[in-house]
This record gives sequence, C-alpha cells and structure tokens, in this order.
Amino acid sequence: MSTQEAENLEDTHTRESPELDQSTVSTANQGEGKRWNLRKRKSPPRPAAAAVEESSQEDGSVPEVSVEEGSPEPPPPAINRKRRAAAQKGSSTKRKARKSAQPVLDATASQQLFDSVMGGKSALQSVASEWVDRYQQDAESAMVELIQLFVLCCGCKAGITVEMFQTEDPSDVIRALTENFAEESGDYPLILYGPTYKKFKVNFVELIERVVEQCQHSVLYDEYMLDTLIVWLVGFTDSQVRAFRHTCTLACVKLVTALVSVATSVNTELDNTQRQIDAERKRQQNKKGAPGKLEKLVTKKAELQRNITDLEETMRGIFSSVFVHRYRDVRPEIRAVCISELGAWMLNYSATFLADSYLKYIGWTLFDKAGDVRLACVQVLQSLYGSEDLAPHLELFTQRFKKRIVSLHLDKEDPVAVQAIKLCKHLLQRDLLEAEECLEICELAFLENKAVSHAAGEFAASYLFSDDFMARAKQTKVPRGRKKATDSQIMLVELVRFFSDVKIHDHATYFVDSLWEYTDVLRDWEAMTSLLLDDRCGIVLTDQEEGGLIEIITCAVHRATGTSLPAGRARPRVLSGREKKAQEEARENLSMAFMVTLPDLISKFGSDAARATNLANIPQHFDLELYSEHRLQKHLESLMSHLHQLTLKHIDAEVLAECALTFHSLLDSEFSLLSTVEVAFDQLMDELVQKFKQHYSDCQDQSLMEESEDSFGLGVATSRLAAFYKLRDVSRWDFTKELEDLLSTAASGDCSDKILTNVIVCLKLSVLWALHSIDENNPEREAMRQARLKLLQLVKACQELLKFGQGAGQREAYLAVCDLLIAFGRHLQQVGQLGPLIYTADNSLQETLQEYVLDHVMQSCEDEDSEPASDEEALAQAERLNDRRVQLAAFLKLAMFGAIDMKVAAPVFGQYLMQYHNFGDLIRLALGRCREANPLAWYRTVLLSLQQPFLTLREEGDIDLTSTQWADLKDLARKYALSFGFDRYDTHKVRQPLMGIHRDGITFALEQLEDTVEGDTPTPPPNLDFLQVLSEFIYRLLEVDRTGKKGVAAYLEDQLPAGLLERVEGMAEWEPLRAFIRNLTGREQAADTTNQSRIGRGRSKPTGRSKRGQKVPLRADGDGWLTTHPAKVARLASPEGSEEGGNLPPSA
Repeated sequence: MSTQEAENLEDTHTRESPELDQSTVSTANQGEGKRWNLRKRKSPPRPAAAAVEESSQEDGSVPEVSVEEGSPEPPPPAINRKRRAAAQKGSSTKRKARKSAQPVLDATASQQLFDSVMGGKSALQSVASEWVDRYQQDAESAMVELIQLFVLCCGCKAGITVEMFQTEDPSDVIRALTENFAEESGDYPLILYGPTYKKFKVNFVELIERVVEQCQHSVLYDEYMLDTLIVWLVGFTDSQVRAFRHTCTLACVKLVTALVSVATSVNTELDNTQRQIDAERKRQQNKKGAPGKLEKLVTKKAELQRNITDLEETMRGIFSSVFVHRYRDVRPEIRAVCISELGAWMLNYSATFLADSYLKYIGWTLFDKAGDVRLACVQVLQSLYGSEDLAPHLELFTQRFKKRIVSLHLDKEDPVAVQAIKLCKHLLQRDLLEAEECLEICELAFLENKAVSHAAGEFAASYLFSDDFMARAKQTKVPRGRKKATDSQIMLVELVRFFSDVKIHDHATYFVDSLWEYTDVLRDWEAMTSLLLDDRCGIVLTDQEEGGLIEIITCAVHRATGTSLPAGRARPRVLSGREKKAQEEARENLSMAFMVTLPDLISKFGSDAARATNLANIPQHFDLELYSEHRLQKHLESLMSHLHQLTLKHIDAEVLAECALTFHSLLDSEFSLLSTVEVAFDQLMDELVQKFKQHYSDCQDQSLMEESEDSFGLGVATSRLAAFYKLRDVSRWDFTKELEDLLSTAASGDCSDKILTNVIVCLKLSVLWALHSIDENNPEREAMRQARLKLLQLVKACQELLKFGQGAGQREAYLAVCDLLIAFGRHLQQVGQLGPLIYTADNSLQETLQEYVLDHVMQSCEDEDSEPASDEEALAQAERLNDRRVQLAAFLKLAMFGAIDMKVAAPVFGQYLMQYHNFGDLIRLALGRCREANPLAWYRTVLLSLQQPFLTLREEGDIDLTSTQWADLKDLARKYALSFGFDRYDTHKVRQPLMGIHRDGITFALEQLEDTVEGDTPTPPPNLDFLQVLSEFIYRLLEVDRTGKKGVAAYLEDQLPAGLLERVEGMAEWEPLRAFIRNLTGREQAADTTNQSRIGRGRSKPTGRSKRGQKVPLRADGDGWLTTHPAKVARLASPEGSEEGGNLPPSA
C-alpha cells in the first residue's frame, strides 16, 4: 500500500462540503433503513426439511438472532425480517476462535467471473444465471466467489477462502486486505484506459444489474445473499485504499440502482394485484368469483408489500452507510459517481428519493471544488427540471439554491458552464428566472469560446423568441396602410434590438454564429430584405436598427456559405458531402434572394460608409451562374452600376477596399456573363484614371501641402487607384509617370502625407506587378530591365524620404523598401531565370533602415508609457503599438531572409529584455530563425549585441558592477545562452557558435592587452570586464570544448603573455580574468566537492576523462591555472569522434 493511500484514514478521506451542517449529516435518516454490523454474520439458507428437523430437536421454535447494541455508526440494530417461515431459517453456527488471517495470494475461484467482466466476451446474462445456480447449491462458496470478484476488480491480487469467510469477521479480513494491498502505481481497472480496460466499467456495472435481476424473485429476499454482500461492500467503501473505496462505492450505488429497478417492478406488480383484488371482490359480490382466489391475491399482496418494505429499507440503509460518507470523499471521482446515481434514484424512484432530505445533498455539492462533481450535479438537475412530473416537487430546492445554479453559467470549467446554461433553459421554461438573469446569460453569446457561446445562443433563442413574447407581439396594433408583420420579421426585429442594446462589442459575427443552429430566422433572406425595403411593413426600424440588421445580414451570409467564421471558433476540418451540399444550397438561396434586391439595398443605404461596406461584400458569395440561368443580366448590370457609384461616392478606405475586392472576386470567376463585369471594370478604371490625371494637371501650379479642393481631389483619386492596384494589375492604364512626378515633388517636402502615402503604395505595387508579369522560365530581357529600373528609382526615392521625411510618408517609404527587398531577395536565384533581378541593399541603405527602426520603432512615445485615462485612449495606444510591431516585423524579416546583413539587427536584438513586453515575441522568433539560417553569422550578431551596450556603459565612465544596466546586460547574455537549444553535440548549430562566441569575446576583452601590461605594474585592458558577461555562456560548453587542446582554455592561454597571472596575483582589477578562468576550468567547483572529504591532504586537483572514461588528474601550468595533461587529453563523445573538440574553426 502506498504512503499516500495509507494516510487517507476514515476521518481524512472525507471532505467537508460548503454550507454543510455536520449534525444534520450525522443524523440524516437515522432510524431509517437497514444497518449492517461487520461483526455479525447470518447463516446461509438451508433446505426447509433440514431446518425444521434441526429446530425441532432443540425447542421446536426458530432461534432468534442476537444483535449487538451500541455499535458505532451505523446506530440502529438490524431489523429482523418476518416474511419467511421459521423452517427456512438455520441456526447460528458455532464460531471458531477468531484470528487475524493473512489473505491467500490465489484468487482462482473467481478468475472466470473476473475474466468475463474484463474481456466482455461472455454474455453477462448467462454468467449471472450460472452464479445464481451455484448459489442455490452452495451459498457460502458462491458468496466467496462474488466477494473475491470485487477484490479482483479493485486491482488486489489477494484471495479470500471459504475458511476465512466462515471463521473471520469481514472487518478483520478487509483490514488484512488493506494492509497487504500491493498498490505499486496507484492504478486499478476502474481508472485505467486502453483496449484491455475500455469495457471494464460497463461490464462491471452490468454484471451487478444482471445478478440482482436474476435474484429478484427468490434469492434477493433470503436474508443472506443481499445482507452478506452489503456487509462486505460497506466495509470496503470505508477502506483507506482508494481502489477499494472507489470500486466498491460504485458497486454499492449501482446495487441501489438495480434495487430501484426491482422495486419499480414490484410496485407495478403490486398495483396490478390490487386491481385484481378489486375485480375479484366485485365478482364475489355477484357470486361469480373463484373459491380461494381472493385469499391468494391478498396473500400475494401482503408478500409484495413486505418485499417493497424490505427493498426500501435496504436502499435507505445503503444510503446512510455509504452515500452519506462517500459523497464527501476526498476523491472527486467518488463524489461524482455518488451524485450521478442519486440523480438516477430520484428520476426512477421519486416516491422515496425525490425529497428535500435527499435533494439537499445535490444542492450542497453544487459548491464542490472539483469541476466533474459540479458537472454531475448540474446534469442531475437537468433531468429533474426537464421532467414535467418531477419539476413541481423542486419548489423548495429552487428557492434555496437558485442563485447558485444561475451563477454556474460563469463557471471556470467550460463543460460545467455549458451544462449550467442548458439547466437555466429548463428554469426559463418553468418561468423561474428573472429578466436580468436571462439577459446576463444571453450576453455570453458574444464570447469567443465556442461551446459556451453556442449554449448561450440556444438559451437566447428560447428567451428572445418565447411563446409569450410572440403572442404579445402579434397583438400589437398595425398602423393603417401597413401590412402585419410576419413571425420571422418580428423575431428579426427582436434580435436586432437585443444586438443594438448589448454593449459588449460590435462583432455581430460572434452573435450570429452562436444563434445559427437554433433559429431559422437568420436564413430567412426574404424577411430581412422586406424589413429594409418594404415601406408598407408593419414594423418601422430606427436608423440604428437598420444598420444593425444590415450587419447581421452580412454575417449571416458569411455563416451560410462557411467562408468566414469568427476568430477563435474556426477549426480546420474537412467538410462531409452533406455539409458541402448544404452550403451549396444556402449559397443558391441567398444568391436568388439578393441578386434582385441588392442593387435596391445599395441605392437606399449606400450613402453610409459602414452599411455600404457590408452590402458591397455580399456579391462575393453569389453563385454567379444563376445570373444567366435565371436571365438576370439586367440585375447584374444594375449591381455593377451601383458598385461604380459607390466607388466614386466614398472616400473611406474600407468601402474602397470592399468594392475593389468585389470586382476582383467577380473578375476571377469563370461564368458566362464575365464580359459584363469586365466592361464595367474597364469603364470604372477609365474614369478613375481620368479623374486622377485631371486633378494632377490642376495641381501643377500650386502646393500639394495646401488643403485646396484640387489637392483633396488628388488625394482621393490616388486612394481609389491604390485600392484597386492592390488586387488587380492596372498598369495598362499608364499613369506611372504622373506618380513618379508626384514622388519627386514629395522629396522636396511639398506634398501632403495622404498623397505621398498613396503614391508610394501605387509605385511599389507597380514594381511588384511588373515582377509578377515576367515569365520565370522564359523572361524577356526588356521586361526585366524595366522592372529593375523601376525598383532602383523607387528605392532611391524612398531612401531619401527615410533620411529627410517624416510622418506617414516616411513610414510608408520604410515599409515599401522592406517589401521590395524581400520580393527581390535571394530566393529569385531558385525561381527559373530571374537571378539577375536580385537586389541587395548596400551599406548606406542598411544603415538608414537601422536608424529608422531605432529612432521610430524601438523608442516609445512618452504617452505610451503612461496609463490610459479612457477606453478611447487605450485603444489608440494599442493601435500605435500594433503599428510599431508591424514595422519591426518588416525589419526583422530582412535579417531572417538575408536581405540585409544580420549584424545590422544587433542593436534591435540588444533591446530584447528592455522591450520584452512589447516586442519580446518578435525578437525571440527572429533570433531562432536567424540561428537556423546561418549559425555563424548569428553568433557574431549576438556577440555584437552584447558588445555595443558594454561599450556604451564604458564610455560613461567606470562600469558600476552593481548597477541595473550591468545586471540587464548579464541577463541578456543569460537569455542568449538559453537559446542554443538542448542538443549540445550539434557541431554546426551549437558547438561552433559557442566556441566562436568565447573566442571572439576573449579577443574583444583582451584588446590593447600588450600595451597595458608593459611596465612594472600591469593595468587591465579597458574591456576586461566583458569576461563577466562572457561567463554566462560557459556552462553550455562541452568539457572537451572548455579544456581540450583546441578548446577555449587553450585559446585563452595563447592570448595571455607568459607569466601574466603570477604578476597580477592579488590585484583586484584583474579579478574578472581570474573568475573567468575558474568558471572555465571548473577549478573552484572541484575544490568545493573535494574539500569535505579532504583529511590531512593538500587541495585536490580537478579531473578530466581519459579515453576509457577513467578520471585522470589535470596538471597546473607555470601560470598557475589548469590545462589538460598532454598525454591524457580529455575525451567526450562528439559527432566527429575527435578528442580535441572536433573540427572547430580556430576563430571567427
């Protein structure tokens, strides 16, 4: 038995429940039900003749069974059963002297039963029937077999013999089993998984039910089998061993469940018998009854009533002896099984168990700390409140625990919250919830969590569209001249009003997805459009409600076609054939509904930017072939005309982007009326380019910085061109020359940010589309020359803006350079014949990019370091941070893909800890990718990012080794050391970079050493303190790389003049060097490990490893520090099998 289980004594494996009155529990049902004494056993049943003969030899009467009084818990004595004849009771057998016997480690008697339960290959009905037959032949052996089965099911290998069963008290045997239980891992069949145990629990429970079912007509009432079994099971449920307690508690509660089934059958039979008695009495009154039949029926009724009484006493006794203690067990799985079965008893035998004295346990356990137990309680209450017959009996329970039930919809465990919401739906149907409580649950439909939000959506559909609400809405008077609203329209309006009133967030897509499966009103496209377009509709929407309905329509279109699911709820999966067919049908239905009405909707609501954005998105989900199949070409032309007007009417970036995306979607589709869309798109682009050139010519003689009408019109025209240029190649309209002239004008500072930003975007897209149009396998030389020329001109202009520009134009120039360097990067060498187009940034451009990032991205604004005063300020602060993250990501990508030298990113890497909150994830990812791409360049960059802040500290004067800046520098080095990964033997990615960092770091630390050590008093070089930073990497070195012939120690020895360490002995300013040597060679650690066992000896020498793994001493050089013995060089396993550290470079 494990120590943990041994500590779970009876008082410790019972937990306290919240709001639990212990006096109530201890006296619960006291005096009710049957109580079993573990020190008393009844004799097995005997044949009737033998029993009569034995009893007549004594005194002609049936001996009474003595009962011990004053036994501790359970209190009342056993109740004698009087329904059996005295001849069927055997006299008590004489007991032998009781001794505490050790269990026998052989359980072959019940192995066949156990194999049937474990494997499930035998029919358990026949297994139970065979056991009953064996019981009727030899009751004691059969009971030993059954009890042994429970012992084996607990995972205990010990056996119980018939002799132990006859001579020993159950409590003594159970105590011996507990003390000798070999619980090696704490696992037992009931909690194990896998193919061997997957059917165990089901078979175990079924066997109990089948045994009770086979015994219900005779054996169950013999006062021996059931009492003996319960005595043993109750003893096991109070065991210190979890396996005994859990398995036998499950057996006890399932036994009660089986007895409930038997009691239900007996009650049914009792009702039938009563009807037969009534009918027979009527016959006898008419003198038509059979003689003696009424007496037989009355006798049968009395026996059935006695059986019912005995069954109920047994069930209440098990409840008092097992449930009352185990529902507070320390193990949540035991508490959960108790609560679940109590719910089954209430549901199937409500006459006895659906009472407040039992319901209180459900209410108390609602406060349980374990989610599984709370879940079991909620599921029990679901079944009770969902029953029309049982729900009225829960009035007092509802008053007491309703507040706790409603609060569980915010439970931290998602399954509990989901089931609690479903339970609240039952309360709503019983009219037991207040309006505030209902609204609080409905608001959960906006959550990101899919399970909870869908449950809340189901509740919201029941609450918002209740029968009472629909009845009241239909009784509303309709103004004269208007049509009565349909049910779908009424429901839609209620949905929109709820969405408008909720102030959680404005993302209707979450709300629609939550209610999608629980109401068909979101698929009623005709009702939606009629509410917006029919002026005679009986319901008049406000301006806010119209906007909300349009947003809901758009989200419903997305949900119907499955094109865009809410963030956090989408799960990548393969759709089944039925789901694909449903989506195609939904696409066809919405297409037919909106192909005719969408132009009118855009015409009516297109003046508002938000509504225009939503309406312009809908055509992207059409089945375009329906235009030709149903002869709707005029409606397609009308749609193109309205999209044309939307583009010319709006200047909002979202509207323009959505219109451009809709045109792109229609142009990329292969359908019969594609030419209509192409003509409309060409007409739109002609007009946009014409307006742009017109505004450009009007602005030739005036400054673009002025807020004139022409300058504003030019900014709008460039915005529209940029929106379409992002999705379609519109270079054939040839307006690049005007854009280049505007960029030249902007270089002089005579241009607004809006115009400059749009111009840079358009020119960047022009270069990218030129690259995209080149055939990679057979490129035209002239096309490649033009593309490269455009690239060089744009990069040059943007570099000037990076140096001298400001504001949004400078930012867009920076992003344009980053995008172009990635697009024309080294990957083109592997793309057909596009190698000549590769463009590499020169040193000047790299320095310009670095300066921009350090000045505008890594340096936070003053207001960003302060706490926001309002939600609007917090949102603006978050947007600025996100913009800075986008710019930093663009720069880091250049280093990751080799578009710039990796060392250019060293200052950014050096701020890893300083900017950890804002950019830590980006810098960490970039460090990992750079290390994978080029480990040698990466370690040089890491070392440079440490050297730069070190030099900054040194320039400020003597370095304060206790300052925060110095501690941050060492922490940064420690972070870098952790980024080397776990495979220390990887030569290319770990060993070489580590050796390079140490060698280059030593070289940097010992710069000017020869000049400073001249003279009688050597002074340390200026960078000597850098060795303390370098020490953070030493523990990642292999021993052979530390002290091998070509290791770091040997390299340091070569860099130091002979005898230097002896000259600087005792000088405090040279302590960094001595500390580095101690860390490198492990001298100090070796001394610490040998100091305690050193008696009368000098200081022990550190040891290395010989070729055979034996420890060898290391010798001290003349300089006083340790290197390896030349004859026995330290050897560790390396990929190359080298003794001196492998093929490592001498220096970086």
